[in-house]
Amino acid sequence: MGNFGKHTPFLLTACNHNDKEKNGFTLYSISDRLHFEFDEPFLHKKLFIGSQHGWLTVLDLHCEPTLLNPLTGESISLPSITTFPKVRPHHSVNGNIISYFCRTNYRPESPFLDCTFDECSGEEVTFKKVLLSSNPSISSGNFFAAALVGHVFSHLMIAKPGVGRWNLLQEKEYWYMDIMFCQDNKLICLTNEGAIHEVELKDDDFLITEMAAPFIKDTSDFNMYLALDSAGRILVIYRTYEFITRPETSQVEVFRLSGSKGKKRKWERINSLDGQAIFVGTNALISLRKQDISGEVKPDTIYFTDEWWDLAGDDEEVNWPRDICAYDLMSNSIKPCCPEEHRRCSWPLPVWVHLPNHS
Repeated sequence: MGNFGKHTPFLLTACNHNDKEKNGFTLYSISDRLHFEFDEPFLHKKLFIGSQHGWLTVLDLHCEPTLLNPLTGESISLPSITTFPKVRPHHSVNGNIISYFCRTNYRPESPFLDCTFDECSGEEVTFKKVLLSSNPSISSGNFFAAALVGHVFSHLMIAKPGVGRWNLLQEKEYWYMDIMFCQDNKLICLTNEGAIHEVELKDDDFLITEMAAPFIKDTSDFNMYLALDSAGRILVIYRTYEFITRPETSQVEVFRLSGSKGKKRKWERINSLDGQAIFVGTNALISLRKQDISGEVKPDTIYFTDEWWDLAGDDEEVNWPRDICAYDLMSNSIKPCCPEEHRRCSWPLPVWVHLPNHS
C-alpha cells in the first residue's frame, strides 16, 4: 500500500453549524471549493473514527464499530467492543446493553469503572481510530483491522480475519498516537514519545519490533501523525496547539526517518515534501503526488482535521470554528482550509473521505 490516491479527498462534516435541528451532512471539495449537502439517516447519531477505501468507520451510541458506505448505507460489521479484554457489558432487564464496566489502571480501589458513551469516562473504552489492511470491497472480509482504543492513553488492538474479536497487543508505559498500514500486512505505529514500532501481522501471531527510538521530550499539548513521502520513507508530523479561546494549531514540524532497516536510524527535520500534499486526521493517511494535485490544493502542504472530540458536544463550544487547517511547509504558514461554515460543525467531527470508486 502506498497510501497515495489519484483524487483529492472530500471533507465530510455535519450540517449543524447554523441550525441544531439540521441533521444532514456536507461533502466539501478543497480542490474546486464546491460542496453539496445530503442527508442519510444511517449516518445519524454516529461518531466517525476512520475513513479508508471509500468506507467510513463509525461508532453507534453503544460504541459498536461498523464500516459504512457513506452513499449507499451498505455496512460491514467489525468485532464488538464487548470482545475487548478490559470491557464487561452491563445489560438492562430486557437484555440490551446500557453501559460498560471498563477496567482502569488509574483507580486501583475500583478495578472496574462504569462508563457509557456519553460520559467522560468513556475515554477509557471507546475507539480513537480504526484502520484496515486492505479494501473490504475486494478482500471479502479477509483483512486485518487495527484500532487505537482510548482517546487519552491509546492502546493498540488487532482483529484477525474471521476471528471476530479484538486482541490487545503489548500494554506498556507508553501509548500510541497514530497507526499506518504499509505493504505486506505490516502496521507502523507511533508512540507518544516518537518511537516507531513495526507490527508484522500473521494468522497465528504478531511480531513487534522497534524501528526507531523515541525522540520526543516535549510535554506541551500536541498531536502526531504518520505519513510516507513519495520514496516510501516514514514521516512524523508534529502538531502543536495553543489554547486562547479554543484549541488552535500553532506550529507544525515534519520529521523524516533516515537510514536503512537494521542500522542506526535518525530523524531529520524537513522543509519540503517534494510537491506532495498530505491529508491527516481521524482518516487513514491520504497523500497526493505532485502530478495528481489539482485546483486549489497546494503542493508541500499538510491538511488537518479537528480531533478535539471531547469538546465537540459541549453547548459552550458548539459555535467554535473547528481547527481544520492547512500547513504550508514552504512558507511555514498555517491557515483555515475551508469556509467557516464548514468549520462550525459540532458533532460528529469532520473526516477526510475518498468516495467509493473515487480513489
